[in-house]
Amino acid sequence: MGRSRVIFINRVYRPSQAATAQLLTDLAEGLARRGWPVHVIATGEKSGELQGVTIHRTGEGEQHGGLISRARNYWRFIRRAREELARLVQPGDVVVVMTDPPLLGAALTGIATRRSARVIHWIQDIYPEIVTAHLGVLLGWPLFPLKIKRDTAWRAGHRCVVLGETMARQVASQGVPRDRLAVIPNWAPRELQAAATPAEITAQRADWDVANKFVIAYSGNLGRVHEFNAIIEAAAALQTQTEIIFLFIGTGARLADVRSAVQVNQLRNVRFLPPAPREKLAASLAAADVQLVTLKPAFAPLVYPSKLAGVLAAGRPVIFIGPCDGEIAQLLEREGCGDAVAPENGVQLGEILTEWYTDSAHRSRMGQQARLAYENHFTADAAIARWEEVFGSAVISQ
Repeated sequence: MGRSRVIFINRVYRPSQAATAQLLTDLAEGLARRGWPVHVIATGEKSGELQGVTIHRTGEGEQHGGLISRARNYWRFIRRAREELARLVQPGDVVVVMTDPPLLGAALTGIATRRSARVIHWIQDIYPEIVTAHLGVLLGWPLFPLKIKRDTAWRAGHRCVVLGETMARQVASQGVPRDRLAVIPNWAPRELQAAATPAEITAQRADWDVANKFVIAYSGNLGRVHEFNAIIEAAAALQTQTEIIFLFIGTGARLADVRSAVQVNQLRNVRFLPPAPREKLAASLAAADVQLVTLKPAFAPLVYPSKLAGVLAAGRPVIFIGPCDGEIAQLLEREGCGDAVAPENGVQLGEILTEWYTDSAHRSRMGQQARLAYENHFTADAAIARWEEVFGSAVISQ
């Protein structure tokens, strides 16, 4: 008997460079190479087969404008994804529903289960709690009915796959039995499997015009869940040390806020760069001496900053700005590849960076440990193997 079909549903897929698109592309194509029949339902115009994956496009594009336009496009995708899934799904299929757009699983789980398919929720972030964390409980309470639908869909699924133990506890608190939870961290992009060469790193630093600088980088999305005040405070404290420079490499909803803070504080040691294309990501990450990862404490149970896997793969020491007693801080301490500071403690961040600047041997050891942590915990091949175990349990229990 052949393997069950796997049907992934997510708003974006290759060639999109959005984070969930890249993750889904890696997983779908990796499973196809291992002999799984894989289908993807996503936005776009041209359906067909690519790298062994059958792609079902829903017609609309990826781009959207403001809040109203975004909501309208999300709803349009959900409606068309429902139609496509109803046409495609068969008994015995394994349907993997992601969280882009938010609450997608609540809209699609019933269709799959009524057709005797197994549903797996791949939870990248937890809505509507993220909205409540942004707005406060009083403004977020109208979303409570959506939460009820979301929880019902989670409990109806065969598995909920989350990114870390903190998220697992959050999902379990909504009534999902622990034995139906699987923790599979997001992995570093496959382009980071081979470390950047010294020549590539030198060329990247020359391109940035930082050849003789100590480079501290924040690489990736500058999102609403990320914390930047400590970085601004540390940059201000270190401004007289002209050999130290901070780089923000990426875009996102908070980019304008960070730019404004840099201008207000007249920081001459901070620069902004566009995101690196995926084929140059290894050199971009490794060209920094230190990488920063941030998360506002209120979002720690709801989001896992997946950029961590990439900076570990680049073999660079990490400073995490977020909960110092949380999962990421504990990982960095356990693996010996970085440190953590509280979001309100930019002074301590500056002190750590100064120590690391003067102790290149310590930085080198932490960089080696970072690469080892990637190899032990965050490779794509290890994640795909874990996903195969989840799929295998779904097929066996049909």
